[in-house]
Amino acid sequence: MGFSIKLNAMKRNIVILITILFIFSNYARAQESYIGFSLGTSIPGGDFAAAEHLFNNGYAIPGFTVSFEGYYFPLRFIGIGGVLGFGSLYAESDNYLDDLIEYAYTQPGIPVFGSPPLADDIGFESGFWNYINLMAGPELSVPFGRFRAGIRGLAGLTLAFYPKREFYYSEGSNILEINVNGPSAAFTYSYGASLLYKSRAGTGIKVSADYLSSKASYDFNMEVITSANEYNHTRREDVDLEALSITLGFFYVF
Repeated sequence: MGFSIKLNAMKRNIVILITILFIFSNYARAQESYIGFSLGTSIPGGDFAAAEHLFNNGYAIPGFTVSFEGYYFPLRFIGIGGVLGFGSLYAESDNYLDDLIEYAYTQPGIPVFGSPPLADDIGFESGFWNYINLMAGPELSVPFGRFRAGIRGLAGLTLAFYPKREFYYSEGSNILEINVNGPSAAFTYSYGASLLYKSRAGTGIKVSADYLSSKASYDFNMEVITSANEYNHTRREDVDLEALSITLGFFYVF
C-alpha cells in the first residue's frame, strides 16, 4: 500500500517535471532569425543639424540611409546580429557661406582686402555628408502572432566624410582660398526599436526607428595670397554626429 502511494507520487512528480521541462523548452526555443535590408530617411539632430557655429555645427539637412542587417536568435527572446549601413545627407550652404565669410574677414593678423565679397563674386562649392557604419549588438524581440516587436543596441565604427567645401575669391592680385574636408573614423553607438511582420512565404517587412551617435573630424585650411606675402591658417575640428533614421525593411526569415 505504502509502496503504491510512493509509486503514484513518483509518477505524478515525473509528469510535473516533464510538463515543466516541456513548457520551459517551448518558452526558451529560439526564434526564427532573419537577414535583409532597409532604406529610409536620416534626420540630423543636435550640433549635427545646427547652423550657428562655423566649426562645431554640421549644417546638415535630412537625407537618406540604407543598411544591410542580419540577426541570429539562439534563444526565444534574445538575438545577436550586425548592421552595415550607409547614409548621405545634404549640407546647407547659404548660412555656412555667410558664416565662413564673416570668419575670414574678422581674423586678426590675417590680411584681407576691401569689404567682404558678395555671393555672386565668389566661387563656392559644397558637397554632401556621407558616412558608413559597421556595428554589432543584441536585440530583444517579443513575438505575437505574425508580428515581432524588438529593441536593440549596437556599437561599432563610423567612417564619416565631412562635406568637401571649396571657397575662392580674388581681388586684383590678392587671392583668398578656403578648403574644408576630411574623412575620419570614430566609435559609434546606436539604439532603436522595430516592428517586423512575417508572411506565410517566409519573407518579412520591418519598420524601424534608430538613433545614431558618433563624431566626425575634418581639416580647415585658409590661405591668403597678396602681392607681398602668403598667409596660412589651419585647424582641426570635430562635429558630433546625431541622427534619427526611420526605415522600411524587407527581410527573409528562417
